[in-house]
Amino acid sequence: MLQRIRNSRIVSGTTETSISRGVFVLIFVVSMAMAVGNTGLISVMPAIGRAIGISDHLVAAIFSLSALLWALSAPHWAKVSDVRGRKPMMMLGLGGFVFSMLGCALVVWAGLQALLTPLAVFAAFAVIRGIFGLLGSATASSSQAYVADRTSEKDRTAAMSALAGALGMGTIIGPAVSPLLVFGFLGLAGPMTIFALIAGGILVAVAVVIPRDRPPVLMRSAQDVSRDGQGSGTSPRLWSDRNVAPYLLYGLLSGCAQAINVYTLGFVIMDSMALPLAQSQAYIGIAMAAGAVAGLVGQWVLIPLLKLSPRQLLRSGALLALAGNLITVFAHDFWLLTLGYVVLTLGFGFCRPGFMAGASLAAREDQQGGVAGMVSSVSGAAIVVTPVIGVLLYEFAPAAPFILNCAVMAGLARYAWKNASLRRGKPGLACPPIVS
Repeated sequence: MLQRIRNSRIVSGTTETSISRGVFVLIFVVSMAMAVGNTGLISVMPAIGRAIGISDHLVAAIFSLSALLWALSAPHWAKVSDVRGRKPMMMLGLGGFVFSMLGCALVVWAGLQALLTPLAVFAAFAVIRGIFGLLGSATASSSQAYVADRTSEKDRTAAMSALAGALGMGTIIGPAVSPLLVFGFLGLAGPMTIFALIAGGILVAVAVVIPRDRPPVLMRSAQDVSRDGQGSGTSPRLWSDRNVAPYLLYGLLSGCAQAINVYTLGFVIMDSMALPLAQSQAYIGIAMAAGAVAGLVGQWVLIPLLKLSPRQLLRSGALLALAGNLITVFAHDFWLLTLGYVVLTLGFGFCRPGFMAGASLAAREDQQGGVAGMVSSVSGAAIVVTPVIGVLLYEFAPAAPFILNCAVMAGLARYAWKNASLRRGKPGLACPPIVS
């Protein structure tokens, strides 16, 4: 796949551009590192909240605030990247990630040492995490746009699947290594500290390795793009584009369902096993890693092997996520919970590259920045309120959030078959093999 991407070229304005293997690998690492940090943080937050004395729904609310700021800021950074280039925005988001991880680690450590009250920890953590929400989306949208700018239509599904695979690999590594990083005087603040240091090294690599790109303003001046909203600033207009909007809606709703699964998993496992926090954390990591492996196998093995098109990914992904949530509804032990999470994560592993690639292929070349910004925005919007809703539903009735997800995914499966744009798609543009 990397060979295909390296040889792919498009015409941007009057300049022919391409993406080298090394640059694509580094962009992949950037996406993976941020996923490692975020999912690793998600996996330890239930234990952090209960150790410090922060209620479960307030833990979820911290991520909701960050997600809201992410959703609001992503289209703006995509627009800026059209004018200033993709690389500076990648670096800005990475810098925000490093700052927030270090700041959150310090706040958590102070709370564990009883230097701050639970309320103070909650407030400080929410503010610092909110800074990541404001800045982190710059990396997500600019990375996707950088790759879309430099890949042909026939290779774009593979490229988007690979980037989604970076997120999948990150969700394997984050929960798996987080328990190992709870050590010494740092305690539960250890994972955040280590993730920040690693991301700092990657930020330096981005500055050195990725060449400064030409701002992809196509057939108009930067001033015109900023004024008339025809570049990446078309985010609101893309919602009225009958070719692109159905993919964005599908991505938003499937992201909401996935967020409920991800943010309730830790609480479900802790309550079902009734173990001490330290022991429960290991089981949470196992379940999250198993699900992430399933998503990665789907994106790196099944999609290229079966040569699935975006249209097929949307349909099969919704059905698998529905099946996984059904298993979760009736699960009564750790292994059934893990099986359900594996199946539903495989389904969402199809959904994400399906709507990402579908939206990109449905848009014009001069809309790629805007599409990337909206893809990043809906990913953030999906976790603005759904974590809180999921946790509150779980506190009301343990099966309730998963019954809701079954209804959502059943609706999306029908939508993928009935909507004219999703049904039409571009079925000939299947994902080529990952290994060339």
